Amino acid sequence: MAFIKTIADQVTLSFTGRVNVLEKTSGKYLGKVSLLDGMIVFSSYKGNTGKSSLFHIVIDDLEHDSLSFVVEPEIVTLSEAIFEITYEDFVKDGQNIYQAYLSAKKYRPPDHIRLLIDPDFIARGPNISFWEFEVLTVISDFNKVSDIFKESDLLEYQICNSLVSLRKKAAIKVLA
Repeated sequence: MAFIKTIADQVTLSFTGRVNVLEKTSGKYLGKVSLLDGMIVFSSYKGNTGKSSLFHIVIDDLEHDSLSFVVEPEIVTLSEAIFEITYEDFVKDGQNIYQAYLSAKKYRPPDHIRLLIDPDFIARGPNISFWEFEVLTVISDFNKVSDIFKESDLLEYQICNSLVSLRKKAAIKVLA
């Protein structure tokens, strides 16, 4: 909840600058959120950029309470902006994504399980969603569930839902 409060405080002041995201225990830099006149315009977190990284911060802050935030005034220009989101939309989208995360969390497979793409599925060529395609591309390089969640740019609920859907479509096989 500290992240949402930090952003709320900066939006109220029409802040221009960045909010550094740090690991609470070590102070290690994990990412940043840039604001331009109180509008969120950029986010990076653990190597990912864009809106999804913004919501990764929200989920990690709410679930693990392992992050700290340092506000730093800085010149931010429109050329640095990769998206624009108002605080109201940020909160609304954050609530929806967090609820989706909580409901999908129960479907997350154990981290030690390995997954394999069924070659027959690829040959049949059925329609798959963008999220499913993204998960399949990660599985092609990393077949351990823990690695899939770590290496994918998707949000955790998107990965969970895609894995469930791909399993129902017989696109992936579970290896013990």
